[in-house]
Amino acid sequence: MEQSDASNRKNATENVSTYASNTVMNGGPNKYSTGSLIDTSADMKSQTDTDSTESLKEVNKKGPELFDDGKHILYPELSRSFPMKTVDRLIDDIICDISFITDFDTTNSDSTEKSRGQLRLSPLTYSHKRQNMDTYAVGSFVDQISLQTKYEYKSVTCPEYNKINVYYGILVNPNLSLQDQDQVIDVPFYHLKISVKTRPYLETRMKQVGVTQYHLVENLHELDEPDFPNFHKENPLLVDYAIYASNDTNRIIIIEIFQSEFLSPEDVASFKRANIILRYQEAQNRLGDELPETTISPADCFNTMFKIFRGPLNRRNANDPVRTIDKDNISLNTHINPDWLISKYNFVLNEQKDEDTGNISSEYEPPELSTYLEDTKVRSLRDTYIRRCMELAFRGQLAIKVAKKDELEANIKTRNALNSLHTHFSISPLYQVCGESNSLRFLNSDTQNSLDLNFHFINLSTKGYYSDRDVIRNYETLISLDTKNIGIYYDALSYIANAKGAYQLVAYCGKQNIVGKEALDNALRVFKIDPTQVNIADMNEKLLLSIYKHESLSTDSTAHTDLKNAARVLAKYKQSDLLRFYIDYEPYGLVEQAYRTLEIDESVDDDIVQTAYSIKVNDAPGLKIDCSRALYTVAIHKRSLSLFNFLICECPIFEQFYSPEKYSYQEALNLLQVNENANDEVILNVFQQRWNNESIIEPDRLLNLKAALTKLGIEKRSKLIDYFLKTGTIDPNCLPPENWPTGLNNIGNTCYLNSLLQYYFSIAPLREYILDYQNTIQDFESNTSKLKEKRRIGGREVSDNEVERSIQFTYQLRDLFRNMIYTNSRCVTPTHELAYLAFAPSNVEVEFEITGVPISEENMKKNEKHDIQVISNSIAGSEEDIDEEKSPNDVTPNLIDMNDADYDMMKDEKRNKIEIKNDIASSSKVAKISTDQLENALEMGRQQDVTECIGNVLYQLESASEPINLDDELEQYDLIKNLFYGKTKQEIKPINDSTKIRAKYERFLSLLVNVSDHPRDIYDALDSSFKDELLTMDEYGDVKRTVSITSLPTILQVQIQRVYYDRERFMPFKSIDPVKFTDKLYMDRYVESDNTELLNKKIETTKMKQKLKKLRERQIELLNRNESGLSRKEAFMETIKFLKSDTLELQGIKIDDKEELRDNLSHLIDEVNNELNSIYNEINVLENKVTHQFDAFQDVEYTLFAVFIHRGEASYGHYWIYIKDPNVTGIWRKYNDETVTEVSESEVFNFTEGNTATPYFLVFVKEEDREGIEPLKRILDVPEVEKLD
Repeated sequence: MEQSDASNRKNATENVSTYASNTVMNGGPNKYSTGSLIDTSADMKSQTDTDSTESLKEVNKKGPELFDDGKHILYPELSRSFPMKTVDRLIDDIICDISFITDFDTTNSDSTEKSRGQLRLSPLTYSHKRQNMDTYAVGSFVDQISLQTKYEYKSVTCPEYNKINVYYGILVNPNLSLQDQDQVIDVPFYHLKISVKTRPYLETRMKQVGVTQYHLVENLHELDEPDFPNFHKENPLLVDYAIYASNDTNRIIIIEIFQSEFLSPEDVASFKRANIILRYQEAQNRLGDELPETTISPADCFNTMFKIFRGPLNRRNANDPVRTIDKDNISLNTHINPDWLISKYNFVLNEQKDEDTGNISSEYEPPELSTYLEDTKVRSLRDTYIRRCMELAFRGQLAIKVAKKDELEANIKTRNALNSLHTHFSISPLYQVCGESNSLRFLNSDTQNSLDLNFHFINLSTKGYYSDRDVIRNYETLISLDTKNIGIYYDALSYIANAKGAYQLVAYCGKQNIVGKEALDNALRVFKIDPTQVNIADMNEKLLLSIYKHESLSTDSTAHTDLKNAARVLAKYKQSDLLRFYIDYEPYGLVEQAYRTLEIDESVDDDIVQTAYSIKVNDAPGLKIDCSRALYTVAIHKRSLSLFNFLICECPIFEQFYSPEKYSYQEALNLLQVNENANDEVILNVFQQRWNNESIIEPDRLLNLKAALTKLGIEKRSKLIDYFLKTGTIDPNCLPPENWPTGLNNIGNTCYLNSLLQYYFSIAPLREYILDYQNTIQDFESNTSKLKEKRRIGGREVSDNEVERSIQFTYQLRDLFRNMIYTNSRCVTPTHELAYLAFAPSNVEVEFEITGVPISEENMKKNEKHDIQVISNSIAGSEEDIDEEKSPNDVTPNLIDMNDADYDMMKDEKRNKIEIKNDIASSSKVAKISTDQLENALEMGRQQDVTECIGNVLYQLESASEPINLDDELEQYDLIKNLFYGKTKQEIKPINDSTKIRAKYERFLSLLVNVSDHPRDIYDALDSSFKDELLTMDEYGDVKRTVSITSLPTILQVQIQRVYYDRERFMPFKSIDPVKFTDKLYMDRYVESDNTELLNKKIETTKMKQKLKKLRERQIELLNRNESGLSRKEAFMETIKFLKSDTLELQGIKIDDKEELRDNLSHLIDEVNNELNSIYNEINVLENKVTHQFDAFQDVEYTLFAVFIHRGEASYGHYWIYIKDPNVTGIWRKYNDETVTEVSESEVFNFTEGNTATPYFLVFVKEEDREGIEPLKRILDVPEVEKLD
């Protein structure tokens, strides 16, 4: 953790005094004392450090320049030394060093040195091996009285300030599997010695904040050498060593790892049972009866030797008595070879003659070790004794652990002695000696974060708990020292940043313009590129981006994260703004995540999306990229041009990469796949087809299409394309009339008639039938007279007057349709006769008079001449269409490039068209309608329901049509029936007698659904119309009524019943409850079927809806308000408040157990809350199940193509219609009387609460008959070309 300078200075001061000096104890006057060294109790005081003045004087004799004032840096160039490590890294190196030496190849080590381990190596050389290394346990003595293993010395060269702390420990592999004490001596033990020199003066003034960095030192400074007199690189027992110094305060850390002190074969053999028995027998032969019968174990031998070596270590000074060992000591002679005391362990055999008895006694005198401060040789020997004691103690304790039960019982004294030694396995003492006892790393020293073993963390000498600042400092130091491996260090930094999720590190990484080889190679492999076969420098950014897009299609979320990280690496290496932009702004994989980011619902309109984005970015500017990604995702999902425009406006970087300038004119044409001669309308048509229907494989596909269209708009200077790009809709004013539907003028309360006429015009089979209609009343009477029976329409006979009226109505409709196709205007006006005939009931008789006059040949010739002149002018074109480089002579042939045959053909076609017009005119009659009649009819139209008008229009079209055939009931079958009529089957099934089933078949023009029950969607509304009902009939008793569809029409019309009668106010009202629908409707569940699975689904759905009904009723019951306007819960809460007040007491009213009553009410509130939550959750689950009950049944598919809209109240309002152009562009147009405009899908599918512009009539077409919907049909009169001489 980062700390303040003051805190670090305090910690440094405390760390220096971790090892307190021991109290000086004066010894007795005698040098020697009698008694056995082995039998001496371990109750001894700690040895003290004594003055080192003599040693300091000896050093100063070499010259005054060797005196260190402790205030200056001795290693000014240390920051350039490599490798650099932290204490955490050094300690981890220590516990893995032996495994590295024994288990891994060490050919990288310096062959000239004794060291073969990793202490002095760069972490890069072993970081990948770390996870496979054995971690050795560090054993220490906790009790410094039994054996002192921690020392503190004053510096020889600077005793005033500087101090040296020394720690001794044991290294042993904890993964041991021993079966017997004999195996204990075979276990490899290693000795650890850490010597640390601190300079407190510098520590308090120059110590840097954060983790201390240590650099390798090859040779000690001459002022430091005297403080480490026993450090010798040539020591034969030295396995590995290292010298490190901190660059801020020059704290010195010397690490030494030694071999076992009992490594020779004879040492090993001496602790085996076989040799112990031999040694016992030899001692028995020599000592005779004095030797008791006992069983000696290896643990006994370890314990005895520990006491032998500990004795001289416990002498406080040279004046203390020397504890000798009797030569004939039984334990000595049976537990070890006594001769080794002299030959190996520096003991001396002294013989003394007793003057009284004349007997000679022999005793082993240990070496003098108390003068270790003055004598470096003594200190070296003392080090050896300390190591021996530690090894014997730990081996002895290990022997006790593996000893058998009978062995433990036979050696209770040994067991108790060894167990009384307070030892501990932990790396905490290593942090203590290094001066890190107050840091976070010390507190967590014995816990291992899995990330700490990751090679990236090791490469940067970093731990998981390091602050971002410490990680960055380590990185900057290492890249300055080891420039050839900068890439590897950057890889490590990037990994650590991502692993920790640290924004500061991620931001710092983003500022580094570095990519390492490992990261680069890994990135290429993720891209499925072999780095050994491909030179990344030869690959351009567009190729890499295309590979990324391709690989993204076949990866899951986890693999995509790796792919994205790899792309970031390649973007940085290639310094590619394109790759970096694409990755940063890549759309979310799930559109739901985008909506969650913007905190909006999926059903909102584009303007709400834009508002949500602006608010989110203003509130949290740091999240702009995330919000832009979300906006980009939603724009793609909705295919919304307006959202893309908003995105580019808010994030100009999109314009940089998806600008029209990136394409040439020809490239833009190729991308849209249009010909260079295509006009603006064709280009927009193709663009809309690709924009709305093309599968989006690459997220930026729509942006590229938009850029290409923009390029064409700029090059062509097209106002039409420019308007479309800005609004997402086509401006009809910029289109030639033939490229846009014709509007209809309102002649007075005819807005819904206009909507109906536009709807019928869009149905191609019906329109073509009407356009080709030429029947007269005489023709009709002649053809229908052949029928044996009187035909019926809607169950009633058709009168002759109705037929004549219907024929004239059809003529009026035909003329209107032709006018809508051939007019040069943007809108036409329906005749008053047409409106009257559409509104007036079909049984109202109308008188007609013939007004048609045959067209004369002279008039025909005049028309031909006029038409020829018109087409000549039009073919000549405007001046803008003529190539400026061509001469007038070059232009003329283009104007007369038509042969005689072409001219004759066009002339014949024109004459035929005029003849048809002549026939039409001659057969047309004008209704004799007075002004009052017309006004009454228009008023009637205002009051009529749209379905009445639909029925009236269709009845007249049927009446004017010759039947294809008649059914058994003489009902006429014709085009209208085929297009619009379906058939339902109603079955009455007695509950007690299923054999008496009565079926009734009925035709339907539209399906009626009610909104009074607040249906969730169109399916929920239709379910109510087709649900089974239980009824009681006089004839059958209890029956079950079922309704199903036996025949579906080509055009399925669904009427949404919105007008109801308010019996309290005695007036109609309009319900504006939204009924959700989509562009698809699947009717499988409503069609008569014997599919068992489907029938079971319907039964399940019925049960779920019944349960939903009960749940909602209970929910309403709990939420209903009483006459005071309070719900049940609110009433309980108000009662509790009342009981808590003193109102009752003031009125003298006393209530017993008021507290209990309040508690009961609180309990009731909890019950209400719990029940409401339960009901809410259960309703959600059931509604979701109902919604997806029939997902597997989608064979009977209909597509929405027309939506009638009413805005207003029940008694007044305005009508318009939305019609989709499904086969050309897929766009929706709004037909609002004379105005026809393009609208977005969001306007059509607008289910906003409170919206008075509500759908009341939905029209679907069978999926296989979609091509029959053709809203745009325009053919301007094409005049003939006058043949030139």
